[in-house]
Amino acid sequence: MTDKIADLHIHSYYSDGTMSPKEILEAALPRGVGLLTITDHDTLDGTLELQELCLGKEVHYITGIELSSLDNVNNTHILGYGINLQDKEFCSFVKRNRILLDTVNSMLIEKMQADYDCISVSDYNAYTYDRTKGGWKALHYLVEKGLTTSLREGFALYPRYGCTYDCVDFPSVQTVCQNIHKAGGKAVLAHPGVTVKEADITVFENEVLRLISYGIDGIECYYPTHTEEITKICLQVCKNHNLLITTGSDCHGEFGTAEVGEMNIPISMLNLAGL
Repeated sequence: MTDKIADLHIHSYYSDGTMSPKEILEAALPRGVGLLTITDHDTLDGTLELQELCLGKEVHYITGIELSSLDNVNNTHILGYGINLQDKEFCSFVKRNRILLDTVNSMLIEKMQADYDCISVSDYNAYTYDRTKGGWKALHYLVEKGLTTSLREGFALYPRYGCTYDCVDFPSVQTVCQNIHKAGGKAVLAHPGVTVKEADITVFENEVLRLISYGIDGIECYYPTHTEEITKICLQVCKNHNLLITTGSDCHGEFGTAEVGEMNIPISMLNLAGL
């Protein structure tokens, strides 16, 4: 099994990806993925389904989720691994986070309706969209109403209308880590090269060290957009502090360019501490 590769960061259509858990598994097997995780944004539906699908297959799975948190005013994603999916307190915490995520989208429509007669909150609430197209409901709604020409074009409207992650009460990094731990899981800092926007590598390292001090158990060191230098720093921090070392494609299916298993990192190169 250790010669197989791992992909521990994938999104299904239960959040903003385009593939079902079954399609993700079918894409993983021919790529030589031996360890797989679905980490949907603020929902456990994808990982619950994958758990059943992996039974009898030549691939192991780890339960997973990607939780939204705030570090000051910065959107910081924390990956939770090995969590007890039946933990009622954790499920309630996840549900609250998902409500907050959906609230950010609703707030965008609420603010935009003052500028556009063709949209309204009531119309948006009644609107449904095809989840297999990826992205979020508000992005589809804006395309449907002719206000944007693509899903990704809609992203620019969130900061323009002041609808960023800090406009709702997302939990702190420390709170997210505590809830993951109480559910028997491990908390991993997702894509630090994306989260920590510092060109100075020394400042970058210090910021990563500050974040892990909040209770983070590991770092997603191997990631598609990480430079060699960022990967090296993250690996060294993990080795110095005995942290988990993980990898993920962050594949969203057709709502993005990453592919399942594209990092091609063998399981043996990771530190999963029993996960």
